[in-house]
Amino acid sequence: MNRRQFIRRLEVLTGGAAALSAGGCLPFQFANVTVAGRRLLVQTGDIGDRGVLVDPPGGQLPIFVHRLADGGYSAVSTRCMHRGCPVEPTADRLVCPCHGSEYTYAGDVLRGPTERPLRRFEVVAGADVVAIELPAEGEVW
Repeated sequence: MNRRQFIRRLEVLTGGAAALSAGGCLPFQFANVTVAGRRLLVQTGDIGDRGVLVDPPGGQLPIFVHRLADGGYSAVSTRCMHRGCPVEPTADRLVCPCHGSEYTYAGDVLRGPTERPLRRFEVVAGADVVAIELPAEGEVW
């Protein structure tokens, strides 16, 4: 392959990636959190309409936090329950890029191969802050 063919192929691939991203994975923001014991505190204003990712301490995968239609909030692990791959937020669901499992923003299964919902975390919402209760230290999630 010569240089011109390489550049043309690169243009095609990046154009295809851009087209996929329009209907596929969207860039989601990470919110700043405050750690208070076993709770993560997220400002409600940081969550927005599409939801937000938060990094828990200890190197676990991010948690996806989303405002529900009833005004409440959900917080779910981004670890797919099929084989443990990290799920990715899209325009209207969470998708596992490894094997295609799909979940609602609240963690319910839309499509397999997974048969189990995402791990949910207890959420307590105040006027300005959403508190996410983390599992006990050493618990795998």
